[in-house]
Amino acid sequence: MILLACAVLVLCSIGIALSIWRLIKSNGVHNFGEALKSPFLILICLFCIAVVISLLIRSQYAVTNEHFIMQFGFIKSTYPIKDITSVLLNTDNQKLTVYMGEEYFVATVNPQWNNDLVQALRKVNPDIEYSFTLADKKDTDDK
Repeated sequence: MILLACAVLVLCSIGIALSIWRLIKSNGVHNFGEALKSPFLILICLFCIAVVISLLIRSQYAVTNEHFIMQFGFIKSTYPIKDITSVLLNTDNQKLTVYMGEEYFVATVNPQWNNDLVQALRKVNPDIEYSFTLADKKDTDDK
């Protein structure tokens, strides 16, 4: 993901540089479409850079006395911990599924932090059930 983010930053920087070069090179604006093309591309590239940087800087999970907060860049979701009924750890992919009645969401954290996150949630709401799936060993002989 970090390599993908770096690729986006590099491509957007190249897009901005080419658009500025195109604006400087063109001697005057010949039509309305040309007048909007380069500035529009610059704005799109700046927006993409802002989104990627915000994702790299501000992606986190937080547990307060009342809420479980997930933030990915500009997107922030808050869930009341009192509504969480159970947490399921899928041992195949190391993802936590958090259930709130019939609704659920998946939280992906560093596998070493899974237990810490569940314990922080259960500290606020001891009624949260915690379970996990057992990984199936796949036969390499079966094809």
